[in-house]
Amino acid sequence: MDKISIVIISYNRPSVTIETLKNILYEVDDVPNFEKEIILINNGSTVDYAEVENFLAKENATINYIDNPDNLGVSGGRNIGIKAATGKYISFIDDDAVFKNRDSLKMIHQKFTEYADQNIGVIGFCIENFYSGEPDYPVKNQSKLVEDEFLNNIFWGGGSVFRKEVFEKSGEFDASFFYGMEEYDLGYRIIDKGYKILFTKNITVLHKVSPDGRETNLVKISRFFKNKSIVAYRYLPWPYVISHILIWSVYLLFKSKGNIFLLFRNWSSLYKAIKVNQRTPISNEAISYVKSVSGRLIY
Repeated sequence: MDKISIVIISYNRPSVTIETLKNILYEVDDVPNFEKEIILINNGSTVDYAEVENFLAKENATINYIDNPDNLGVSGGRNIGIKAATGKYISFIDDDAVFKNRDSLKMIHQKFTEYADQNIGVIGFCIENFYSGEPDYPVKNQSKLVEDEFLNNIFWGGGSVFRKEVFEKSGEFDASFFYGMEEYDLGYRIIDKGYKILFTKNITVLHKVSPDGRETNLVKISRFFKNKSIVAYRYLPWPYVISHILIWSVYLLFKSKGNIFLLFRNWSSLYKAIKVNQRTPISNEAISYVKSVSGRLIY
């Protein structure tokens, strides 16, 4: 029997976390010969999680609850889930999200079976805003969205499923990426190991985009600028490294209304980070794969 481990990382969102647990426990159908394991990680929350603990005790649900004392960020939290997971497949869903359809687990099992001969390592889900229905596709070439599913080069961590073996061969999420662009970093390593990434609209996660536990916009953009530039430095040819830094610098200036001091601080932070990072460029075959699926390399 195959098993899927569903990992939820929660930070300062006890009430919506319970809604996510209820969705997975009661609103998503079980699949014959596909065992479901739920792993909930309290990622160093600073608010009381008694209502979550009471829910787990009251429902007598078989959930592996890990109360981690420190906030390790998205990447570090997911890595705790990876280590705890016992399934052949590991799926991640945010603590303020729910699966849209009852047959979501059935579709996950079906897709890995359907594409068994294509070495699919990751399946990325469609993510929609819970309230507005606006989609957030991990797709840069929007013309591809005329199809329901296709090979891709990225995924969104809050709605995805992996073969566990992928982490054994490609490594886990880089914990130095506290939040932001960790999917790109891992995605390049996965592709470099010869795996493919599938995007499908047939599995959808509804994201409530809770404001709790989130960073301000400029902090987030600054983090994205630094992390995306580091990813490019690690894995891509030099022309793409330069284009990343230039384009993200312009974007940061635009979003900060010309705050040149903020840009200088980010350049300084990036320079220090690059000094301690090693270049391990991905293969020409991996670059060719990214291009073949219309992936974006310049920024």
